[in-house]
Amino acid sequence: MISGPLSKVKTARDLQFFNVSELLHREITQEEIRYIFELCDALWLYPYPADPTKPHAELTAGDHSDGFVDTLRALRFTNVCQLLAYKLLEKVRQKYFGPIDWVVGSDHAGAAFSHSVAIWLSAQHDFAEKGPDKQQAWKRFTIEPDEAVLQVEELMTTSSTLLAVRNGIREGNQKPVTFAPVVAVLVHRSDVYEIGGSPVVSLVHYDIKKWKPEGCPLCKVGSQALRPKQHWAELTGRA
Repeated sequence: MISGPLSKVKTARDLQFFNVSELLHREITQEEIRYIFELCDALWLYPYPADPTKPHAELTAGDHSDGFVDTLRALRFTNVCQLLAYKLLEKVRQKYFGPIDWVVGSDHAGAAFSHSVAIWLSAQHDFAEKGPDKQQAWKRFTIEPDEAVLQVEELMTTSSTLLAVRNGIREGNQKPVTFAPVVAVLVHRSDVYEIGGSPVVSLVHYDIKKWKPEGCPLCKVGSQALRPKQHWAELTGRA
């Protein structure tokens, strides 16, 4: 049950005009974050126990899953993006209160969110650009060796994007790069909790599983696999 300022927010349209300053200077709960995501159709989690009448997700790559996260559906609301960036930064500062001169993200989902984190820090910002074979290239600026870089992502399912960004910056920068001893992630749904010896700090974690279709336990009980973008109403029970 949501109480407080968010209790008056019933739709994504309401959220667009919500004054997030009411939540900036108090702790935001996991329930409130989930409520925001669900209002934006950014999050769906399978309602266990397993039931043949309850569908589950078929992902783009063909795997089956008991959850689906599309953070951009929430981050398109700039007030929400600013709020979540501030709250994640609070958690970062509990681990590391040293200098942060740059905030960097990935192309392209991580770019808007990392920019919002950079605003709260008055830091410089840029993002790596997608290249072939899931590479992330650093092209525009030079980071000086004495400038600390905070790496930020909006969603972490594996470590592949974070590592690609980090490798791209090291390869593309003209000088050695100093990364802050922490990595910041808005939504963590991975079993990786460390990047290059630095802990991953997340605002929220969802224990989402995925399986190959032939090994999907939800299929085995008779649950139907549906593509989230085409069947969101059926997955969420709004059909």
